[in-house]
Amino acid sequence: MHNKKIPVYVLCGADAQYRLAFYHQFSQAKTPLYVTFMDDTLLMNEGTETDCRLPVHITPKDAGREIAIRMEYETHDAVWLDWGDRPIEQLLQISQQSSFQRSCKLKRMIYCADRDAILPAINDTDKRAQLAQCDILAVPQAQRRELRKLYHRVLPVQPNIKLISYENTTQVAKALHRRDTRRGLQVLILAAIIALLFFALHTLNYTVPDTMATFLGTYLQALPFLMLGILLSSAIQVFVPADLLQRIFPKSHLGGMIFGVLGGFLLPICDCASIPVFRSLLRKGVPLPAAVTFMIAAPIINPVVLLSTYYAFGGSVPIMLTRMGFGIVCSIIIGLFFAREKKQVLLAGATAPVCACGIEHSHSASHDHHHDHNHDHHHHHDGETCDCGHHHTEPHEKSTVIGKLKALLTHFQAEFFEVFRFLLIGIGVSTVLQLVMGSRIMAMQISDLAISMLVMMALAFFLSLCSSSDAVVGRNMGASLPIGAVMGFMVFGPMIDVKNMILMSASFTKHFMIKLLIVTFAVSFVVVYLAFSLGLGGLIA
Repeated sequence: MHNKKIPVYVLCGADAQYRLAFYHQFSQAKTPLYVTFMDDTLLMNEGTETDCRLPVHITPKDAGREIAIRMEYETHDAVWLDWGDRPIEQLLQISQQSSFQRSCKLKRMIYCADRDAILPAINDTDKRAQLAQCDILAVPQAQRRELRKLYHRVLPVQPNIKLISYENTTQVAKALHRRDTRRGLQVLILAAIIALLFFALHTLNYTVPDTMATFLGTYLQALPFLMLGILLSSAIQVFVPADLLQRIFPKSHLGGMIFGVLGGFLLPICDCASIPVFRSLLRKGVPLPAAVTFMIAAPIINPVVLLSTYYAFGGSVPIMLTRMGFGIVCSIIIGLFFAREKKQVLLAGATAPVCACGIEHSHSASHDHHHDHNHDHHHHHDGETCDCGHHHTEPHEKSTVIGKLKALLTHFQAEFFEVFRFLLIGIGVSTVLQLVMGSRIMAMQISDLAISMLVMMALAFFLSLCSSSDAVVGRNMGASLPIGAVMGFMVFGPMIDVKNMILMSASFTKHFMIKLLIVTFAVSFVVVYLAFSLGLGGLIA
């Protein structure tokens, strides 16, 4: 048996002529194994030492075993798998066979097609699923301008794909055999940014202990609630059928938003944790206004935040109920602003409907196109074709408790690592702002309600405090300010802040994020300002 795993290159696309031409032109292996699938009527023999012919109806398990046997008893330095337009999930099932994994690993997936065939492939569900998993799109005789146009067509399907013309042999060879160093480079850049951050803070007389204490304090506040939110999001994806949520949520906009408010009251999640749940609701078919209402209301009116507000203000029930009332009113009004939203709010890589496995599939996280396709996941599928590009085990496993729990844990892991990096970036930004602005904030004395509200709401956005603890901070910072300014801080802050914007940038369009920010700020300011201008402050003082 080989000590080193043999790289496997997969050729996809409906046209066998292009696949075979690519193989003959770019295979640099000295002793490759070329694997093809044929109908029984054409399967006259078992092939040769360099040619492995398998029945077209062979099971993934048997196919993986056959390839592994050839690797064990013969000397090959590469495997070229002529996959054609067969279902992509079967290929990924082959790659997950233990016998296959012991000797082989998927290295690159190449989609070979003429330029005129790409657009139909994008519009075809099965071919689109194939294209979404490929690392390279190879087309013959294309000018640079044509390649750019074609790339923009393919970009929403697979943002990380390399589109190369056959004639550019050097670039094809590099894409096939290079070792990608982007991940290591990203780590170095991040380390450099952190070093510069600490240096900048040091020049402003902020010590490393102060910085770490602020960073870890915000991190430890946000992490438990973020994990709870991701767990709820994963549970929605795995256990809740899409049609169930669509049936439960009222059809009318107002009814759906009221339902969203109720959900926000019952679920103890903070602001950053509400974003994964919001995304899951959208993918399950929940109307945008209802989902937005839930995301805005949940961080303000859930029991944990209400209790923290109660204790922060010395057991004041009126202030607690006032904050809750503002959260409900503002969330419904903000939801109404999205009742006629026509544009897509999810990014192209995140808009695909959730398949039966219940796993959230996004190109940026769930499928890392620049690694070696070592898909070490165990999702569960009903047997239908899926765009996810992950391994799906046998259909009966999905219905078992163990299968459901495996899917839940896998989804939790994938989504956690997707949003975790954005959380760290957001916390880093808020740490700097808290250190630089904190001492100045405590000394503020502004009597005008409108100005003090604008200042406090801006601070709430930039400081990015966790909604479960912002009441304490708001009370301390606003000790010398009108109570309306403090309320504006506690109402607007949990709805949207720098940390949340960075979290949302992983999955949502810029248009949606900008509109949400503007609408949320305007509605929060107007509602709170009008209420306190009419004398609400005297009633709750």
